[in-house]
Amino acid sequence: MTIRQTRVRGMIIATVAATALGAGMMIFASQSSAGTTGQAAAEVTLRPMFTQVPPVAPAVELTVTGRSGGVALVEWTEGDRPDGVTFNHFYVSLYDATPPSLPTPRPGVTPTPTPGSTLPPTPIASRELPATARSTQFTGLDPALTYGVRVWASGPKGQSGVAEQVLHKTTLAPSAAPATATAGASVTVSGSGPRAGEPILIERRAAGTPTWTKVTTLKTGANLRWSLKTQQTVSTAFRATYAGSEGQWPASSSVTVTVRFAVTIKASTTKPKANQRITVTGAVRPAQAGAKVSLQRYAGGKWGVVAVSTVKAGGSYAIPKTITKGTWPLRVVATGGKNVAFGTSGQVTVVAR
Repeated sequence: MTIRQTRVRGMIIATVAATALGAGMMIFASQSSAGTTGQAAAEVTLRPMFTQVPPVAPAVELTVTGRSGGVALVEWTEGDRPDGVTFNHFYVSLYDATPPSLPTPRPGVTPTPTPGSTLPPTPIASRELPATARSTQFTGLDPALTYGVRVWASGPKGQSGVAEQVLHKTTLAPSAAPATATAGASVTVSGSGPRAGEPILIERRAAGTPTWTKVTTLKTGANLRWSLKTQQTVSTAFRATYAGSEGQWPASSSVTVTVRFAVTIKASTTKPKANQRITVTGAVRPAQAGAKVSLQRYAGGKWGVVAVSTVKAGGSYAIPKTITKGTWPLRVVATGGKNVAFGTSGQVTVVAR
């Protein structure tokens, strides 16, 4: 900053030439008590007379597009310039525009918003480019943050207006309802997008497998939401991917649907004689031969295993059990599946007399 003082009729005129967004000048003036006596003033209070000079041309048309790998593509087109105005350089500045974390307010106290401009005053990166440039890239950025970009042109007669755009973090927030379901049950996977009508790629990957497979491409609705109804027979991860666009970072996020065995149960008789042998049968889906099925009885306030068998190739099972006198609340739990969580059947009650 350069300050020049001029004394005019008892007034000290301090001219401050400062760089603000590329160029500009600010004029301050103050009346000094020493102005008419020739004595030095102990203190001089400056007041602004006018601020930054107007731009000599309109701001450029500016776009900022997020790309994968933390790359921000900055592009601009120059508008009409007045006759005789030429530019030697374009200046591009990058800012961290991520909203600051606000302190947790005390009970009964409403926090006061922090005043300030859209972007912070100090850029994290700046570039001077030739007048022929129309684009540049910033690399190594964090898509989890929000960035701002300013672009302006400068020449012998001054600078253009300043164009400003923001590259926003994209939140997809996929979720599943229910997050845990029995095999074949309906599940809704849903999430959000940055704007209405934006394409969201949906992929899935079965648990224990390395490959993502495309399911469909959805578009966000007017409420910025998207959803997909699905039925799965094994635990499956769903991934939502947004490719990025003007003003938005690309994003990818996933949610896992845990699938449990679906188990049915039936007793050969529910009213056997005491010490009679019955057979509990049913089916397990998905069919996984060799999966373990445990017959459990509820007694003394908890479930306990009373017999064990395995699932056959077609998914069926049969568990023989001798029933002593009394009431037997029974259920079957299937475990040991591949990419499937344990599943529990409903309850059947057997009473032996």
